[in-house]
Amino acid sequence: MITIKDIARRAGVSVSTASRALNNNSRISLKTRERIQKLAKDLDYLPNYTAKNLTRGEANVVGVIFPTVESSSPENPFYIDMLRGINQSLVARHYVLSIAIGSRVEEVLANVTAMVQQAKVKRFVLLYTDENDPVVDYLRRENLDFVVIGQPVGDLPDRYVDNDNVQAGRDATMAILQNGGVRNPLFVESEYEWQYEQNRRMGYEKAMAEVQLEPLVFRLPKRVSETAVEVFLNQHQDVDAVIATDDVGLLRFNRVWSKIRHTKKIPMMSFNKSELLALIDQDVRMVDMQPEMLGSRAVELLFTDRNVQKLIVQYEL
Repeated sequence: MITIKDIARRAGVSVSTASRALNNNSRISLKTRERIQKLAKDLDYLPNYTAKNLTRGEANVVGVIFPTVESSSPENPFYIDMLRGINQSLVARHYVLSIAIGSRVEEVLANVTAMVQQAKVKRFVLLYTDENDPVVDYLRRENLDFVVIGQPVGDLPDRYVDNDNVQAGRDATMAILQNGGVRNPLFVESEYEWQYEQNRRMGYEKAMAEVQLEPLVFRLPKRVSETAVEVFLNQHQDVDAVIATDDVGLLRFNRVWSKIRHTKKIPMMSFNKSELLALIDQDVRMVDMQPEMLGSRAVELLFTDRNVQKLIVQYEL
């Protein structure tokens, strides 16, 4: 295994000079830096990150924080795609990811605290945004670098990456209204009141107002009750399309719909482009929110100057 001493010996410089050159230290001339960096690359030299971490007091690790398992599903394809984007960007920077996850916020906070205090992790990406979140409060208090995927609630100064969910909600609604004379599209959301759901609903309501139609919203219970859905649909017999805030929500709603009105085919729209939706025997369109790009841009923002506040990722309809 090639060591930095081997690099220094072959370059004819001291170990300290080789180290500075490999770390792009401006005290070493550009010509020398380029020569030593090329030599290291030709010899397949791999830096000793443990030693580097000890020197700078920070691990080459980024903590990725999930919302509590109670309110989300870690195996949700959207999260998996975001993780893929995060990981690809971290690998390019010679970083790795470490996941903080738990069924309760106390567990997640304990996990994050251990990362910071024991593993010297100082950079984080949060896969959610929530009001009065103890985890975010801790990150702010410790003055740690973090980026949120999703627009923060309120006027908080946290850096974030997101889609324009209001516009996406409006565009999705307009698209489904153009489908064969749809007049009563139902908007389906969860009970968790995530910011992205509120924004997409806002876009839906905006579109309905533009065409002078009454909006209709249904909140899926945490445990989907066939009775609750059936009662709602019996009260709203004229529902002729469905727009769901994500693919998982549409799957859950459609499971009940297919039992109650199995002979009625209606157009459906989902945010998130997921192969899971192939399981639905309906005319389903998808708004691709580009989760892999969201993850990748979150890492980009994390390693960018703190003066950059946000990055917006385009969706595809």
